[in-house]
Formats: sequence, C-alpha cells, structure tokens
Amino acid sequence: MELAEILATIAALAGAPDMPDQFVTLSEGGFTPANRVAIAPCPQPLGRAEIEGQTIICGTMSVPENHDSPTDQTVELFFSVLRSHSAYAEPDPLLYLHGGPGGGTVSRIAQFAGIFDTFRRTRDVVMFDQRAAALSGASATCSALFSQSIGEVIDDALPFTEGDAIKRPSDFIVRCLDDIKANGRDITQYNTLQNARDVAALMTGLGYERYNIYGISYGSRLTLEVLRSAPAGVRAAIIDGVAPLQVPLYDTLGVPASEATDLLIAACAADEKCHGAYPDLTKALRDVLARAAAGVLRDMDGDILALEDIVTLLMSRNATSAAPSTLTAYLPALIYELAKQGDHNPVQQLLAETDLRPAPPDQIAALRTTLTDTEAAAVDDAVALAELSADAEAALNAALQRLRKQLAETDQPLVRILDDEMVAAADSLIADPEARRKALVAYAMLREGSKDRMALRSYVTDTFPPARQRRLLDLITAMSDAEVAGVFAALETGISQTIEPDLSQFHLMVYACQESLPFNSYDGFRTTTQALSWPEFGEIFDPSARDIFAACQAFEQSNRPGFHTPVVSDIPVLALGSDWDTQTAPSWSALAVETLANGQSFIVPEAGHAAIAYQPCVADMAFSFLSDPLRRLASTCPDSIEVDFLVPPD
Repeated sequence: MELAEILATIAALAGAPDMPDQFVTLSEGGFTPANRVAIAPCPQPLGRAEIEGQTIICGTMSVPENHDSPTDQTVELFFSVLRSHSAYAEPDPLLYLHGGPGGGTVSRIAQFAGIFDTFRRTRDVVMFDQRAAALSGASATCSALFSQSIGEVIDDALPFTEGDAIKRPSDFIVRCLDDIKANGRDITQYNTLQNARDVAALMTGLGYERYNIYGISYGSRLTLEVLRSAPAGVRAAIIDGVAPLQVPLYDTLGVPASEATDLLIAACAADEKCHGAYPDLTKALRDVLARAAAGVLRDMDGDILALEDIVTLLMSRNATSAAPSTLTAYLPALIYELAKQGDHNPVQQLLAETDLRPAPPDQIAALRTTLTDTEAAAVDDAVALAELSADAEAALNAALQRLRKQLAETDQPLVRILDDEMVAAADSLIADPEARRKALVAYAMLREGSKDRMALRSYVTDTFPPARQRRLLDLITAMSDAEVAGVFAALETGISQTIEPDLSQFHLMVYACQESLPFNSYDGFRTTTQALSWPEFGEIFDPSARDIFAACQAFEQSNRPGFHTPVVSDIPVLALGSDWDTQTAPSWSALAVETLANGQSFIVPEAGHAAIAYQPCVADMAFSFLSDPLRRLASTCPDSIEVDFLVPPD
C-alpha cells in the first residue's frame, strides 16, 4: 500500500475534506440550470483510496423525459465522477456507457473503477446509470407491482410470458406497463435516441466541454447513436463488445457463439502443434454435436451428454472476467476425446477435478529450468513475498470496508439492532408459508408508502405475534428520526438488490421491444440460425427467443426511420471484438467501423464480452488511442496473446 493510499484511507475515515472547484459547483446545483444536480452518497463499497467529495462525487441530474418537450416530465440520472489521479489532468474525461440495456454501473463503482483505473492516470472517469436502468430506473418501473410480487421474485418464478404452445405477454408485464402509464410516464421515450441526448446533457451539466466515450455491449450501440445524434463535444470513442445498430440483435442470437467456435478452430489450425495433433477438429466437433443431438454421446462415467451440455461447455469461457477461463488450451483435446468415446479420458478427468478451470501453465516452473540454484531460490522468495503482499492487500481492503460500514452506522446503531431483532422474530413465521409470504410482501410494500415511524409500528403489529412485538416497538420508539430514515434506506437497498435481475430484464425489454423488435422476428431468428456454420449454438437460444418475442407483444413498437442504418462519422473510433464473446459477434467490431472514416478495429484473443475486463493490454491499447485518436495502432496487444494448446506427449 502506497503512502498516498494510506493518507487517503485516513482522510476518508476522518471526515469531509475540502472539495475541488468542480465538485463545489456540482454541490451547488451543477453547471447548467436546466439540468439540476443533487449530490447523493456514493453506493458502497468504494475503492480504498476514494474519498467522497475529493476523489469521487455522486448524485443525480435531472434531464427531460422527452428532450423535444423539455418542460414536461423529467428523469433523474444517477452519476459518479471519479477524478483523475493526476494534478495535471486532461480536460476531456472518459465517459463509460454501460451495457444491458438496463444494466447499470454506479452501484458497482469499485468494480468499474478498477477496470478503468488506467485512464485516471490522465483523465477523470464519469459513469452514470442510463434512463430505465438501475439507480436511474425509477421513472420506468412499476415499483409497487414488483413489491407485491416479491415472493415470486425470490422463488425465481416471476413470469414475463404465459402460455405453452402459443406464448403471450404475462399479466405482470401488461399491468406493469399500465402502472407506468398511470404514473404519468411515457414509456415510448425510453429509447436509445433519448438516451444519447441524455449523454450530451449530462456531460455539459457536469462541466465538460469535450469528452471521450468507452461503450461496452449496448453501451457500444449507444455510443454509435451519440456519434450520429449528439456528437457535439465527443473527441474520440472506444466500443468494446460491439453491437452495431445495423445488426438485428435478436435474429442473430446464435451468431456470436458460432463465430467464437469458428475462431477456436481457426486458432488451432494456425498453430502447428495443435493442427498436427487435431487435424480434423471441425469434423470431430460435428461428430460430437451429432451424437449429442441423437442422445448417444457419453462422458467418461457413461452418463449421457445432451447437446445443451456440449454447447454450454463451449460457451462457458465467456462471462468469466472475474477469473478468466483457462479452457481454450484444452478444448481441441477434449473434442477429440469425446469424438473417440474411448476408455482413456485424461482431459475429462482433469476438467472434472478442476471444475473446468485447469491451472494455466506454470511460467515460474519453466523459468526455474534455466536458473542456477541461487537464482531459483531468489525467484521462490520473490513469489512468496508476492503472495504475502496479495493476502495483505485483500485483508486490508476487507478491514477498510468494515471500518467504513461501522463509521456509517456510528450515529444509527438502532438500525442494525432492529434489523437483527426482526430477523429473529421472523422465526415464528417459518412454519406458516402463507404468513411468511404476507410478511415479506408487507415488508417490501413499506417502501411504497409513508416512510415514517408509524409505518414501522404498523408493520410490526400486523406481522408478528404479540409476544414478539413489544421489543420491536420499543426499539422503534427509541429511534432518532435519522435512524428511522436509515431503516427505510436499508429496506430500499435490500429490496432493490432482490428484484434487480428481474427489473433489469424488464428494462432491457423496454428498449428491445420498442426499437429493436420492429427490425427482428422469430422467423428471422430461425432463418439466421439455420444458416450458421454451427446452427446448434442458435438452437440453445430458441426458448429465450420465443420468450422475448412473445413478451414484446405488450409494447408499442416504434421503428424510428434510419435507426438501424450504419452510423457515418469522422470522429475517431477504436472498435474491439473478443474471440470468446458469445453475446456480440467478434466480427461486428469490423462491421461497425466500415462507415467510420477514422475507425479501426481489432479482435482480442482469449477474451470474452468486454475485452478490457480480460486482457490487461487492452487498457494500454485504449489509453494509447486516447492519447492520439488519429494514430493507427499496431496489433501489438492481440499479437502478444498466445495459447499453449494441450497435445498428447510424443
């Protein structure tokens, strides 16, 4: 831990510091009167060196629901500004546009601050939850209906579709849209065009004249729309996990996984050792998939392997950014082993023992073979020190988060005590499922009414048996007003986290059903799937395709003229695809830049959706691009990533 971090930790725990000038202006309402800013506490946890009001600030900004009618309803966008580590920062920050749509980012500041920390060497980093997403999603949410359905949410049984042979939108979806409309909201304004105009308003309101964008997944789609509809102030853009506007995303659900499989086979064919060991990899995989589809493929224990098992295994490298997969090197050997269906199955045995996460090659062991005993001992000492440092780092981070939590609770001790006491009192409800369900719904509904002491008392008397009420009521009476507010804040956080997966899916449909589906159809999905080099990968998405096309019947589809045409721009753009990506096809990065005069694209090996989260050199590449956006980058990063394929010993 560096001295600066130690001082930052002490400062963070000691109290509020002096604010930088920009933060002072934001705390006074922002830089543009039309877009009022209200400062709010940043969601926890934060990085250990972050100090609210000095290195980071969070809040909401008001933007029009419809930018063409700015005096009507408004939307509150939750944002965070992370200041550059440099005292001589560039004036143009990096704005991160999250995926989904409906994904959100501000509630995971520490995670994304880590991913984008490289850029803070020279620039501020700005993040915000888009309209109809996470902390900015209240205006496009049927909050009470979600609270009433909390039992189904917890049981993972909240339906978005109904029917068997012919699916249709669920009653929940229809009622949710009705509730949003009854609240005076125009759901048709929650789209990518309005979102792009939010971006421009946000950056101006935060005090930036020029800025850069890093968009991932749907964020890449939004970035391209910003370049088309609201380009003023945009200096350069990076799109990663690219979803071009001209691609019918729901017709092409199987395309990314099929492409990723083609790239695996091509990588093996280009590797002399791998190709020599597995010269007919395409044929072997087709045999494996055909046997799996016929129900005659077996694993080393003799159990049937279904087609879904094989397809899921081949797709499993994606979405492993927290601990990137090491599976690529073993896949050709595994495919050949499954194709042979023999008695000797060392690859299956290894993958079973390691839960599909075999250890990567031991580079230190290889290095030792070239060293003297003295040199090898020095390397061992260095490795031991590195491991000790990593353990200390993790312990320090955990201790700091505990300290921050305790500090936040110092003035509100009864909040935690009441929560613990209510959990204990709930034991009396466990034997009665209906009483438990009613108590859960009533608890969730507390966030919909008056957030006061009387509401808490009513909940206790209506929910718990008389013998358990007195202690809870006494605690509520003893609470300060701040503690009562703290109870409701904790309740809101807990319920929001519980419903987040379902609400995020609903918010995705708000965008997809209104602006993407006019460009897609189930028939289009089937046609595209059958034309794939590996149609089996499309088949696994068939249930999802049926559900999304059925649920979307509840929405008014709006095919905005020109929305799905390629974006034309001369703003410099770096587009990145990933060879494991099963969400956006690797080739779409090149497709996106075909109409961008100053665009360039690369495919990053050994990376899943959002290459920057997998390969460290991607951040270096992007950093270099932002330093000189018109520079043509060499393929140094992709070329440096190699796979040591497993082959049988000679």
